[in-house]
Amino acid sequence: MNKASYISKFADYIEKYILFKCAVGYSESSYLTRMKQFDRFCAERFPESETISEEIVSEWSCRQDGESENNRIQRVSALKGLVDYLNASGIKAYSIPEGWTARQKPFMPYLYSDSELRQFFQGADSIPPCPLSGPRELIAPVVFRMHFCCGLRPQETTALRCEDVNMAESALYIADSKGHKDRIVPMSRDLCMLCRKYDDVISRIFPARKYFFQRTAECIPVTTEWQGDLFRSCAKHAGMAFRNGRWPRVYDFRHNFATHVVRKWVAEGKNVSAMLPYLSTYMGHSSLNATAYYVHLVPEHLTETGLTAWGCMPEVPGYEE
Repeated sequence: MNKASYISKFADYIEKYILFKCAVGYSESSYLTRMKQFDRFCAERFPESETISEEIVSEWSCRQDGESENNRIQRVSALKGLVDYLNASGIKAYSIPEGWTARQKPFMPYLYSDSELRQFFQGADSIPPCPLSGPRELIAPVVFRMHFCCGLRPQETTALRCEDVNMAESALYIADSKGHKDRIVPMSRDLCMLCRKYDDVISRIFPARKYFFQRTAECIPVTTEWQGDLFRSCAKHAGMAFRNGRWPRVYDFRHNFATHVVRKWVAEGKNVSAMLPYLSTYMGHSSLNATAYYVHLVPEHLTETGLTAWGCMPEVPGYEE
């Protein structure tokens, strides 16, 4: 974490808060973006304020133009964590009333139809180079298939080091992920072959690279924000029009992976409840409740898209030599 990246009067408080959250088992990435947003908000709107006042909290808690209610609640909840930490540490800050962090509306992930998946990956495979985006035309076909075929979180692919991709064993080593947990994620043969081909090419461009996915010769991984921009570029390049005008997130590939696995089990007549612990371990969930969520998504997905064939486990869709 770079302290110099914080510019408001609350820079020291924010840094200590994030260090505290990491020390008790949370990932820095869970808090960094919101805290940077709040830091810049305070630097621009309240540059001389030395306490988090009611005025700061009230203005920060207002819904912004074009912002969803869930996003506003997430922003307020992030600030509440900081404020509670400061008050517990003996540093005066305005306590956010309980009603300001109301329960979020359940988020419904975007579940792709088979034709949408084919269309997206065709776009990813043919995305043209962009001088400002590094070797995006090499990264896009691999990183998004890794998300879809392995159900990874966006921050898990950004953190992958070269040695974490074991192509001899067709496995990914996911280190220090959510809750500071490590796990090993097997890859399919096709995905492993795709990673090997990518590695052969990118190693000639960045021979001393540290991370499996990086934009420059400097050993700095791609960011989740960069992945999001690349995802949108691939979808636009493919000419995609999503249902109900909803734009998916990179994270939605993780949801799609899980629902494909559940659909496969149902099609094979397996006891889904008995199989869920395997999926929970593979995905790095902290409890079975998080995994069981995907069982409830499957019927809605079939109704929404009109699919009747329940398909099979995710493979590497649409990839050609």
